[in-house]
Amino acid sequence: MASQIETALKALEEGKCLEQEGQEFYRKAAEQTESEKGREVFRSLIRDEVMHERLIQRQIDSLSSEGRWVELPEAVGAHCDLSEDIFPKGRQGLEKAVKADTTEAEALIMALEFESKGYEMYRRAAEAATDAAGREMYEFLATQERAHFDLLMANYESMVHYGGWAD
Repeated sequence: MASQIETALKALEEGKCLEQEGQEFYRKAAEQTESEKGREVFRSLIRDEVMHERLIQRQIDSLSSEGRWVELPEAVGAHCDLSEDIFPKGRQGLEKAVKADTTEAEALIMALEFESKGYEMYRRAAEAATDAAGREMYEFLATQERAHFDLLMANYESMVHYGGWAD
């Protein structure tokens, strides 16, 4: 049976990969989006994903070298309603890279799915965490993914109803 540290490291590596995939997805989306407002939305998400990756890497380093979680200032006091789903299940297009013929609305749908996947992963990790600092970090990441989801949904709704990015 895997130790708690091994289990945590596996979850953190999964999260780190997800954050790296997010950076690449949003980079491609920013390159393909015609709207400057859309490019800025995607660039802001890239910055957040980079910060999340660094936060996760600090935990990986601490668990690997010292065998313990560290309290991260970014995550102090984080709380997330872990019982809540944020996106219906269904589309399989998330694994596809943004292609040249992908519309901005389709890119937003794919981004919504991506953030939903991250939220679900961090939600499960928080529920399983036995260490308070670990749970707090996962809840922080879940709240971040939720905020990204809300930003993307507002832009998707604006795109569909008003034909452009939200102000």
